Amino acid sequence: MQNQYKIEAERKWDRARRRAFWARLRAHLGSKPAALLDFNDVAQRLRLRNTRYRGIDMIPLDHIIGSMGRYNDFTGAFLPTREEMGERWRRVAAISLDPNKSLPPIEVYKIGAWYFIRDGHHRVSVAQQMGVRLIEAAIWEYSDLNPSSTEGIETLLIEAEERQFMEQTRLHELRPGSDLRLTSPGGYDEMLCQIACHQDALRQIDETEISYEEAVTAWYDMLYESTVQLIKQSGVLELFPNRTAADFFVWTMQHHQELTERYSRPVFIGDAIKDFRTQNLRTMAWWLWCELRQRVLGR
Repeated sequence: MQNQYKIEAERKWDRARRRAFWARLRAHLGSKPAALLDFNDVAQRLRLRNTRYRGIDMIPLDHIIGSMGRYNDFTGAFLPTREEMGERWRRVAAISLDPNKSLPPIEVYKIGAWYFIRDGHHRVSVAQQMGVRLIEAAIWEYSDLNPSSTEGIETLLIEAEERQFMEQTRLHELRPGSDLRLTSPGGYDEMLCQIACHQDALRQIDETEISYEEAVTAWYDMLYESTVQLIKQSGVLELFPNRTAADFFVWTMQHHQELTERYSRPVFIGDAIKDFRTQNLRTMAWWLWCELRQRVLGR
């Protein structure tokens, strides 16, 4: 009987690894996040301070969205990302399948209605593959946010980052009507770094001190607005209707930096946009072909 559990655990591991491959591919196309959220990053960005132990309770697996320290080891659906995780994963799976054995509660941090794993990543990953909906957990809750709120953590992060961005740059005052809406966290930090670099570049060019306010408006007028105009003209926004021009501005500037480093020479922004669009079209076509092949072969 024990051997039967091991065989079934092996089968579920193989299935989880196949699912992880497709999850990473879809993430590359921008359709969903590839990894779990980093608890430390979220806590810092939301400025969380107050926590208390809430005891042991059953929590929904689909409300576990992040990890403390191991957010790169699993996809957003808790699929394992590395082959070397297999031995421990299969061992936990075999125990889960055995009705005569049990696993200890996992340990989580609760933020709003969402959970971040402190200990028990493999147990959650296995439970997801078993089709389990609830899992026993020891809970430490942060009371800085409304515990009944079901608003997504990413939405809270984006809103917090946007507030901090506007407080620092005062762009809504300097350029009323400016639209820098983002659909994923991290972009506002990228733009703050760009403004700082722009301020330093202007200081060197003009050989005079440039105020932060001047740097903000120059960055917005000379870099952001002109790049967004090129993005709209390229038609790339039509490929991803759920994304914003600001999203593509951030991705374009990152891609521009990658191309500049790759070729060790200056690259025009327009060329970076074209290359970004071409790469995404090729990746999308390849993903559709693989998806069709998977359905036809039933794999």
